[in-house]
Order: sequence, then structure tokens, then C-alpha cells
Amino acid sequence: MDTIRELFYGNIHPYERDIPKGSECEKLNKLIIRHDAALKATLDKQEVEILEKLKDALTEQSSLSECEGFVSGFRLGVRLIAEALYCGE
Repeated sequence: MDTIRELFYGNIHPYERDIPKGSECEKLNKLIIRHDAALKATLDKQEVEILEKLKDALTEQSSLSECEGFVSGFRLGVRLIAEALYCGE
């Protein structure tokens, strides 16, 4: 029951997670940042604005996809628990 309260009071943030140093995710993030900086260096102001809008749209799309995955996974977990507790014997 403590987990539910912690979630209610905003102390648990399922969308946040630490990226371990040296992980593949950290390496990929550094690569993205490096390529982004290199690309921006070749663009004019208007092109940089378009690139930023594209990145914002991709971030929003990714967030929506992660949310749907979280909801789907949570529902599956609840169904598995319900089945384990109430079905079978």
C-alpha cells in the first residue's frame, strides 16, 4: 500500500530513470548530442529552428509511445496477478 501512496503523492516518477555511466544508452545519448551539434554548425538560423521543431515532435512521439508501453505493461501485470490469485485452483 505504501507504493500506491508514494505514487499518489508524486514521489514515484515511472517516466524518470537514471542512465548508468558507461551504459549503451549513455553512449547513444553522447553520440546524438555530438551529431546534433555538428549538424547545427552547418545550418542557418531558419534551418536550426526547423530541426528543433522536428526534435520536439520526435520527443513528444517518443513520450506518447513510452506512456502507452507503460500502461500496456501495467495492465498486463495486473491481469497476471489477478489470474494468479483468482484462477487456477
